[in-house]
Amino acid sequence: MKRLSKFPGLLICLFMLIIFLSILSSCAPQKKIDPSKTKIEFWTISLQPAYNNYINGIISEFEEKHPDVVVEWVDIPMNAMKQKLLASIAGGVPPDVVNLNSEFAQVLAQNYAIVNMDSAVSKKDRELYFEGLWNAARFEGKNYAIPWYVTTRVVIYNREIFKKAGLDPDKPPSTWDEVGEYARIIKKKTGIYGYMPAIKFIEDLEIRGIPVVNEKRTKALFNSLEAVKLLRWYTNMYKDEIIPAETLTEGYQGAVNRYQSGTLAMIIAGPTLLKRIQKDSPGVYKKTWVAPMPMGKGNVIPAATMNLAVPISSKKRKLAVEFALFVTNDKHQLQFCKLVPLLPSTKKAAEDEFFNEDTGKPIQDEARKISIKQLFKARDLSLGLKHQSDLNRAIKEALESSFYGRKTPEEALNEAVKRWDEVLDRS
Repeated sequence: MKRLSKFPGLLICLFMLIIFLSILSSCAPQKKIDPSKTKIEFWTISLQPAYNNYINGIISEFEEKHPDVVVEWVDIPMNAMKQKLLASIAGGVPPDVVNLNSEFAQVLAQNYAIVNMDSAVSKKDRELYFEGLWNAARFEGKNYAIPWYVTTRVVIYNREIFKKAGLDPDKPPSTWDEVGEYARIIKKKTGIYGYMPAIKFIEDLEIRGIPVVNEKRTKALFNSLEAVKLLRWYTNMYKDEIIPAETLTEGYQGAVNRYQSGTLAMIIAGPTLLKRIQKDSPGVYKKTWVAPMPMGKGNVIPAATMNLAVPISSKKRKLAVEFALFVTNDKHQLQFCKLVPLLPSTKKAAEDEFFNEDTGKPIQDEARKISIKQLFKARDLSLGLKHQSDLNRAIKEALESSFYGRKTPEEALNEAVKRWDEVLDRS
């Protein structure tokens, strides 16, 4: 069994522990802790101060149910969470419950650093969550985190640009081929980019039902004819200047900037982006509408899942798991979804009439209605493979080689598959 000490750079993190922990004290308001009570420490990502009342309310309820327990909440900025968590685990002072995205949860699972939730949580409780979301942090057939809040993506588009291009704004693209077709029409008719993808190639393969690895996860399969066709689709749009030259370098943020400036017709993103557009670009927001994310042959909608994990070095694992289940129960998930355009990971919460109500914000109401329908086909598409950074690098190089004409799509994917097989072989 590999030990946590195998983490690259972990010794450096250990030396930085004192610095990190001193910074932690400023991350959240501290409350007086009764030394006679059992304390559990709860870390979240960038929820203060906007959601103080929500989180503190959950904590108060839990403490009322457990008079001998006190929960200390620490909120960590997104860009600092990884380093601070690794340092705390290495130093033997981990939080008891921690908010993680699926990819990082899988990394910790691979190093046996967090609790196996398939064993820690009863089957009855596991079945309260959507199966595709419960398995978000899966590694070697076991799940290592409890899903919390979720987002799926929708097509956010500028109706005015559609009209200028001669497209019916009431008939947005419903397939991926139509996305490409609309992008070409818009660029030709208006000179404005119709689409700027934030390319997640492996996820794109899964959406389209194209195999990525074999069943044993020992060989890569994405140099198939279908996979080559997908890379050629992207490459041709790049070479024909249908998508911006900065697509690979600027990614999602570049697309957001273009859309908000009125120089991009479509962006595929989570509904939370709508609030940002409304605030930063009210003129563009007035021209905006939304549509379902196109489906592929995989018949799956990608879900971005935030999870709660329990470090295996926590001395209060059973209580920590109970608290994580309490935070993610139907009631509390629904409360959170009413505060921010997110989706719940539990089935009962998702059935609430709230998701189909009209609140007087037509665009956001429509996005919420679309998203909740998509949730039933949603799955976190993180593969949970070891050495993910090496695998990601091989895909990035394949995209660049094809886009920039150094290799054909076939050659680029053959090389990437060779690299993946080498990495998977040492796993």
